[in-house]
Amino acid sequence: MLATTSSPILTSADLKANLSDIQDNIVAPILMRYGRHVFIKFTDGVRARTWLREIFNRVNARSEEHGTRFTVNIGFTYEGLKVLGLSQRSLDTFPQAFQMGIRARASLVGDVGPNSPQFWEGGLGTVDIHAMAYFRTDSEEGREEATDIMRAEMDATGGVEVRFVQDTTALANENGIGSEGEHFGFADPISQPPIEGADAPHYPGDGVLEPDGTWRPLKPGEFLLGYEDESGLNNVPRPEPFELRVNGTFMVFRKLYQDVAAFRRYLARAAKGLYDADDPYHQDLVAAKMMGRWRSGCPLDLSPETDDPSIASDPMRRNNFSYAGDDHGQRCPLGSHLRRVNPRETPLKRATTVRRHRLIRRGVEYGPRLPGGVLEDDGVDRGLVQLLIQADIERQFEFIQKEWMAGGEFIGLDRDERDPIAGVGGAGSQMMVPGAKRPFLFDLPNFVTVKGGEYLFVPGVNALKGIIEQKF
Repeated sequence: MLATTSSPILTSADLKANLSDIQDNIVAPILMRYGRHVFIKFTDGVRARTWLREIFNRVNARSEEHGTRFTVNIGFTYEGLKVLGLSQRSLDTFPQAFQMGIRARASLVGDVGPNSPQFWEGGLGTVDIHAMAYFRTDSEEGREEATDIMRAEMDATGGVEVRFVQDTTALANENGIGSEGEHFGFADPISQPPIEGADAPHYPGDGVLEPDGTWRPLKPGEFLLGYEDESGLNNVPRPEPFELRVNGTFMVFRKLYQDVAAFRRYLARAAKGLYDADDPYHQDLVAAKMMGRWRSGCPLDLSPETDDPSIASDPMRRNNFSYAGDDHGQRCPLGSHLRRVNPRETPLKRATTVRRHRLIRRGVEYGPRLPGGVLEDDGVDRGLVQLLIQADIERQFEFIQKEWMAGGEFIGLDRDERDPIAGVGGAGSQMMVPGAKRPFLFDLPNFVTVKGGEYLFVPGVNALKGIIEQKF
C-alpha cells in the first residue's frame, strides 16, 4: 500500500511503509549471484504493454517456476516510454539529461576516444533500446530457465524484440572480503551510501560525517524521487504527476571492459618507476595508490604502508575515515580512484557539497577471471557491469564523471590528471603519488573501456502499473 502524505515531498518516515512499492536492487541489493540484463525494443506499444503485464506480476515477487527461483525488474529509456504511450505532458517533465539519453551526453561525461558510443555493443544508447529487463537467480541453469520463460511470453504476445543481452556473475562474492575480488583483484563491494529510513544496515564511514564524529545516512531523496533530499527542498527536475515518480529512480547502466593483462604489466613498470623496485609488495602498493585501497579492501587512509586485512574484514572500521590531515595525499593520493568518486572531507579547490554527489552502485562482474600471473590478454571479454542509482543523473553521475574523474583541478591537481583506474589514459596522462621516490606515474594505459550504456527510469511498482495501463 502506498503511504499517503499531505505534502508533495515524502520523508524518511514514509520510506519504510513504501518499501514494497520500490523495485528490488534499489534500496538493498539482490543477493543472488547470477544476473542477466536484457535490452529490449518495443515494436508495437499495445502488444508490448500486454507483455509488460506478465513482467509486472514478477517484479519484486521472487518467482519460482519450474524449480527456478528468480527476480525480475525493469527500467525504461525515454524512447521506450514514448512508444508505450506515456502522455507528452508527462514526457516533457522528465529531466533533460534523461530525455537526451546517454549517447547524446557522451562527450560531456568523457565517453570519447575508445569509450565513444560509436564503438558500443548491441545498439546501446540508440533509439532502438526501449527497456532493460534485468533478473537475478541462484544458478547458471536457473538463468537459462528464467530466460526461456520470458522469451516464451514475448513470443506469445509479440511486439517485443531482444536487442542485446549481458550476463553477470558476482565473482567478488565467492569468498567474501579478502577474496580475489573483482577482475583487477580488489574486494568489492566495500560500501554504499545508506538511506535514511531504510532497513539496510549501515556502518561508520558509509554516509555523512557529522560535527560530533558520527556518521548518518543520507536523505532518501538523493536516490529516490518524491522524497526529501539533502537540500531539504527536493527541487530536482522530476516527472509529473507525483504518482508517476514516487518511489521511482534513475539508473545508469554501464558496461566496462577491464584490461587485466595491461593492468598487471603496468604495475610492474610503475613499481620500478615510483620505488625503483618491482617485487610483489611494491606492485601491490602501486595498485593501492591508484585505487585508494589495498586489494583486501583496507583503505590507505587507515593503513598507508601495509595492507591490514583485519581492518578490511571489520565493517565498523574499513570505511571509518575522512582523509582528515591528509590534504596533500601523503597517505592516500588525491587523484586515486576512490578519493575522486567520494572525496569525503578533502578540501576541494572547486567547492561543492560532497553529499549531493553520491551514487548507489550495484556493480557485478562479467566474464571469467584471467588466470593469475598471465600478462598477455587472452581475447576474452571480462569486466564490470555498473547499475548506478540516483535521483538526478546530471547532478550525480554526470557531475562525478565530468568534474571529479576526468580532471584534477577540483582537488588541486594538474588539469590533465585523470582517474588512474577508469579514466581515459594514453600519452600525457599522469598521476601524482606523494612520498614515492619519483612521485609521478606517466602514460597510463586505458585499463577500462566503456562498451555500452543507458539512462533508465525505474518506476515504483504502482507507477509501473500506471504506465502499463496508460494512466499518465
